[in-house]
Amino acid sequence: MSTPVRKVVVTGPFGAGKTTFATTVTQGLGGGTLTTTETGVSDETAALKSSTTVALDHTSFVVPPGPGSAWTPTRVNLFGTPGQERFAFMWELLAQNMHGYLVLVDASRAVSIAQAADIVTAFARIAPHSPRLVAVSRWADPAGTCTQLAHLLGTTPSALVPCDPRDLAQSTAVLRLLLDGVHALENLGAPVVPVGADA
Repeated sequence: MSTPVRKVVVTGPFGAGKTTFATTVTQGLGGGTLTTTETGVSDETAALKSSTTVALDHTSFVVPPGPGSAWTPTRVNLFGTPGQERFAFMWELLAQNMHGYLVLVDASRAVSIAQAADIVTAFARIAPHSPRLVAVSRWADPAGTCTQLAHLLGTTPSALVPCDPRDLAQSTAVLRLLLDGVHALENLGAPVVPVGADA
């Protein structure tokens, strides 16, 4: 039996860890080569990092199911979007035919949260029936601030998942949770409210 293939998009603000996430799962899950289109940063954001994705990141790997998963090992074609709004035209292009998506956000930076809220809104318009999760890094108090952060991001608390994009176990767990939503949607055979979206 062939391994099913699913397209997953990773998006989020500049500096949220999209390329880091793609690198972590590529190396940790025995994937192929990570293709990235990065260039040097020349504006004020250079204080945060020296390069940024201007078109896309792409990689492919197989996600093994977790205990109790209703799906078999699944090959994921992962596409990472640019984070800066000036490259937002790539969001719609990369979202075409995707099965689900992740929004990464750095909870320690107010500007990252505000930018992520705009991205959540944009992708809810682009793909209203696609399962989504919001993977939150540098989250000091998940239990105490979940409701507040969800409100700021324009989503529900159930959509938020702590995730350090440098950590293979956490990154894999987030992918498994997203694939659970993809599998459940496919079994229904009809558009439903996406994982973590407002009912």
